[in-house]
Amino acid sequence: MGCVNSRSVEVYQRKFKLVIVGLEGSGKTAIFEYIRQGKFVQTKPTVGVNVDFSHPEFMIFDVGGKVPSLWSNYYENTDGLIFIIDSSNKEQLYQVKEQFVKLNKDLEYLNVVILIMFTKQDKIHLDNQVLIQECGVFGYLEQDTIFQMCSAKTGLGVQEGIQKLINLIKKQQKPNIPFNPIQQHQKKIAV
Repeated sequence: MGCVNSRSVEVYQRKFKLVIVGLEGSGKTAIFEYIRQGKFVQTKPTVGVNVDFSHPEFMIFDVGGKVPSLWSNYYENTDGLIFIIDSSNKEQLYQVKEQFVKLNKDLEYLNVVILIMFTKQDKIHLDNQVLIQECGVFGYLEQDTIFQMCSAKTGLGVQEGIQKLINLIKKQQKPNIPFNPIQQHQKKIAV
């Protein structure tokens, strides 16, 4: 008969699933690459999806912005959604309103934390509150939402935003309690 030591029981900790979405040309892939490599990388428009599993805490999906109706295919089991908005593009600020309505409907029954990143702050610097008001996000999203100004070119706010997102996801998660068969057996006896 074997003996189980609680220290010998390996605890499985799953990686968080993060999904990046946003309108075409908003800077999704530049942010994706900055998260992966810690530096700015020239990118091409994403056709389909880019995926990275190399980070120890999360896997990240960069979904192309050409066809927003396909975004919801990636929401299942998502812990964090990163919505990218080009803050230098006034027209895009108004276009995202309809995406927020659809997003709220798509995420209605999911426990997803949202990080809205206003990109391209190296081109134009607008106040966070002004951008939030311009795109009309209030009243559309019912999930926990974080707002972050950022730039993939300079790195401004990228890691900070991701860290805020991860921290809020962890806060919402149930504590990761290691499985201990001896304690489970004792609980059954005590009942």
